[in-house]
Amino acid sequence: MIRRRKKTTKDSERGAVLVEFALISPFLFIILFGIIDFGWAFTQVLDTRHAAREGARLAAVDFQPTADVGADQTDLIVAEICGRLEDPATSRVSVTLDSTDTSTGALATVRVERDLEQLTGFFSFLDNKETASDVTFRLERNVSWVSTAGEQSCP
Repeated sequence: MIRRRKKTTKDSERGAVLVEFALISPFLFIILFGIIDFGWAFTQVLDTRHAAREGARLAAVDFQPTADVGADQTDLIVAEICGRLEDPATSRVSVTLDSTDTSTGALATVRVERDLEQLTGFFSFLDNKETASDVTFRLERNVSWVSTAGEQSCP
């Protein structure tokens, strides 16, 4: 005698899980890749701000690791700022005096810019975006560095 299996609800819903996953997975990946890419972009923004603050502090106290003055000292300050960035390859830095006055109390500005990078490449609107941070500060010592001629790329 041949016995037939009764159809159970498990057999009749076979494949439904795959269809449900196919419907939900795009949203799942958007959320996952969004968390990754926007978290990475936020990290880059914070890194840019940190480098600008650190660079302003170095410029305010007339950072001199060597006896260089003028443009050579400015290049050392820019190199030190770039060294404080996690990925200086796409970064640009400018250090400018707001006037010709180089004495204590005068104003100066450090600007750090960098191109945002993506990890997943899932969000095309993040391509060709940049983040920038400007810090204006008062000089704490008479400075011997000079303003950069525009933005300098990190070495």
